Amino acid sequence: MGLIYAEQVEEMSVEAMQETHENEIQILNDIDKLATIHQIQKTGLDELVAKIEEYIEHVHKHFANEERLMQKYNFPSYDMHKTAHDMFLEDLDHSVRQWKRADNIEKITNFIRRTPEWIVLHVNSVDAPTANYLARKMEQE
Repeated sequence: MGLIYAEQVEEMSVEAMQETHENEIQILNDIDKLATIHQIQKTGLDELVAKIEEYIEHVHKHFANEERLMQKYNFPSYDMHKTAHDMFLEDLDHSVRQWKRADNIEKITNFIRRTPEWIVLHVNSVDAPTANYLARKMEQE
C-alpha cells in the first residue's frame, strides 16, 4: 500500500510538472516503505536517510522550477503560489532541524507521512490551474 497515488492528483497540462509530481510521489512512497522497514527491523537507516535527502533536494528543485516558469510567463497568482511553497519549505526545514537536533529519524518521517493531504490539495487546487495557464502561454510561443 502506498502513502499517496498518482491517481489522487490532477494530471498536469505541462509535461515537466506532471513528471515532477510522479517522481515525487514515488519518492514519498519509497520513504514510507523504507521507514516501515526501519521501524520493524531496525535496519536500513542509511538507505532511508539517503532517500529523505533525495526528497528534500527534489522538493526544492520542484518548487524552484515551478516558480521559474511562473515568473517567465507572468503568472498572475505567482505571489500566492510562491507563498504556499515557502510555507511548505519552512515546515519541511523545521522537521529536518528537529530530526538532526534530536537524532531521531521519526521527526522527519512523521512529517513526510503527513504531507500527502497537503500535496493532493496543493496540486489539485493550485498547481493544476497554474499548469493550465502555463500550457496556454507556452502554446502561444
